[in-house]
Amino acid sequence: PKERNVVIEEIKKDMDAPGAPAEEFFTEKAYGMTDFGRPVLGYKPFIENIPREAIVSYWKTYYQPGNMIALLIGDFESAAMKQKVASIFGAVPAAESSVAPFAESHLTGQQRFDTVANVTSAYVNFSFEAPRFGDTSYLPMDLLAQYLSLDEISPLKQALTGGEPLATEVGVSLTTYPGLSRLDINVVSEKPENRELIVEAVLTTLRSLGSLEADIDVGVIDGIKTSVRAQDIYNAEKLHYYGFMIAPMLMTGGWEFIQKYPDLLDAVTPNQMFNAARQWLEDPNYVVTTVIPNADSAQVAYQPAGMTADEVKAHFAATTFPVFDGQPTIPLEYPSTDSVSLSIAQNATFARRTLDNGLTLLIKSSPDSKVFAINALGKNRSANEPDSLLGITDFVNHCLEKGSSTRSATQLSKDLARIGATVTLYDNPWIPYDDRYTTPQFSFFKFETIDQFAPDGMALFADMLLQPAFDSSEVEKIRQSMLGVLGREATSPNSVAKSLYYKTLLGRTGLGKPVMGTMQTIGQITPDDLRSYHARFYSPNNVILAIATSRDTSEVIGWVEQYFATRSPNANVVASVAPPEPLVLSRQEHTELNKEQIGIYFGGQLPGANDPSAVSLEVALSVLSSRLWGNLRERQGLAYSVGAGGAFDRNFGWWYCSMGTSADKFQQAYDGIILEIDKLKLDGPTELELKQTRNQIWGRLMSAKLSRINQAYYMAVNEYLGRAPMYDPEYLSALTKVDLQSVAQAMLKYIRTDATVLATAGKRGGD
Repeated sequence: PKERNVVIEEIKKDMDAPGAPAEEFFTEKAYGMTDFGRPVLGYKPFIENIPREAIVSYWKTYYQPGNMIALLIGDFESAAMKQKVASIFGAVPAAESSVAPFAESHLTGQQRFDTVANVTSAYVNFSFEAPRFGDTSYLPMDLLAQYLSLDEISPLKQALTGGEPLATEVGVSLTTYPGLSRLDINVVSEKPENRELIVEAVLTTLRSLGSLEADIDVGVIDGIKTSVRAQDIYNAEKLHYYGFMIAPMLMTGGWEFIQKYPDLLDAVTPNQMFNAARQWLEDPNYVVTTVIPNADSAQVAYQPAGMTADEVKAHFAATTFPVFDGQPTIPLEYPSTDSVSLSIAQNATFARRTLDNGLTLLIKSSPDSKVFAINALGKNRSANEPDSLLGITDFVNHCLEKGSSTRSATQLSKDLARIGATVTLYDNPWIPYDDRYTTPQFSFFKFETIDQFAPDGMALFADMLLQPAFDSSEVEKIRQSMLGVLGREATSPNSVAKSLYYKTLLGRTGLGKPVMGTMQTIGQITPDDLRSYHARFYSPNNVILAIATSRDTSEVIGWVEQYFATRSPNANVVASVAPPEPLVLSRQEHTELNKEQIGIYFGGQLPGANDPSAVSLEVALSVLSSRLWGNLRERQGLAYSVGAGGAFDRNFGWWYCSMGTSADKFQQAYDGIILEIDKLKLDGPTELELKQTRNQIWGRLMSAKLSRINQAYYMAVNEYLGRAPMYDPEYLSALTKVDLQSVAQAMLKYIRTDATVLATAGKRGGD
């Protein structure tokens, strides 16, 4: 019953996501007749009524070794690990019946479906029949999909976002499953009246691809292949992501294909790519769906197909299930983790320099990776933004990848691809959880290539950061895209509650300003505003440059001095942020939204990053987060996601509990949060909780710093917070010294429930 509630809350959360009705409609129409058309989370009436016996039977049928692929990544001896896996899974008897393979599915004809829904943007989604995995045209189509995905270069993106843009977002992907393959194109526009033009532009562009072969820049295709090889190196650093990144193709193509993929793609010629375009896209089979906002109350908004409770009950009433005794059939021995040692080996050299113009340079050099990673941190992001130009830092960062004074946006895109570089400058609204790096405290500019391209990479990075073009046409495209995201985020209970919490708690520090700005401020920012602000905010005295590489430190210092030493500082930047006034009384703020769920952010003030209590507070809040998860989610089923955490600036910090739950469960959820805080303050953590939490914190930190790009990011953050470049050993030492008494004292002193901010968004009415 508890887990039933959790899944239902997750379904509601997904239904409230911006664009969810459009995604549901597309999936239903494009994939509805396949094994991949059903919602992964299921239907609410089904989850509410499925009996336990059906769940156990499903588990016994499908969770069998013969239906599994095991992918193990880490620091171990392969032979010993294989033996361990064989000793455990090899003892499981083979299933009596095999699982049926996925059915073959083909699109025929050209089908279109239109609807209105509760969305704020217009969505046009295509699914084209594409060659199956193993077909001779599969890899050429894969290369074509990547070509069509290139910003500034793709003829499809140029048709939709160039000139007078029809759309603000365009996504292209080759979807490969057992039994089917599709070229999916997803378009978002803030102008519903453009949907007919968008449909025509997509079809016209794809039908004419074959005629573009003579004009293709071979260097662009080579750049895609280089990027694939570089991405393989980047992925190898991220063991915690690598598994699920390759999982879909592992299921379809197998491990051998994944290992050979860069070489196989390298062998594909532009001629083969355009032949695939002519074969599959000149007269394609496809499904297209269009979804526009429901502007007329007389129109019936789309509701996803589903099942009724009566249908579910009738089905299970007529179904019998085998009886299982529930006894384990295989004895398992689990290793103890009590003896885990918190330690770190620093196989690196560090350098820190401050240039005469104020730029801070940090370098970590080690031989354990091929990646050359840079992060530029702009200090005091929101505090430097005038109230009339909120979100201008984010706007500037969007512009940095759209051309410089020496390179057009198209040329910049080609040059980045040529060295396999990846750039991250802002939160991607389509990727969940990547906003962990986005904060009102500072901006980031992540740039990674491989060491053999380090000199070119450094030159490109400097050109982007120091000499952005701020082309007026590109600025307008970015503006429309940002306004679209702002419009969608304004309907998300969690996003609205989070913004309201920051505004209420940290408003007077400057950190309470919305990172993306507002519809009004983004709408009025001019190219001249962007140029002026860029010159001030990214002046060298407001920038921390962190580099992780295997190149020689003195060599890297020479590059930095070449490009940055001649830049003049700017005295008109906010050098530091003053702490907020002490929060004496509790405050509540609410934004009413017509949504199934309510977003909750609740918290208060903390001391600064280098306060003696800071590490104890991290442990305390991590224990609280585990308890909230265990009791409110796992035992009571109030939410799919719930947790607690803290953040620190140099002179102050803040803690928060966040949760999304049904509107009618708000009071129960809020009371539950207060109860867990009070219990932890009264009793403190247990010795086991303390040990587990220290292990978890250190494990998460080590995991986050596996990649060089994150090493550069965290070096810059530590510098911003006034910490040493080699802060990790110092942090580890402090973590090992945290004990029950220090955690209890930190909780009692700082995690107060009588001086808090409660921010909520969703249905709460007059409650």
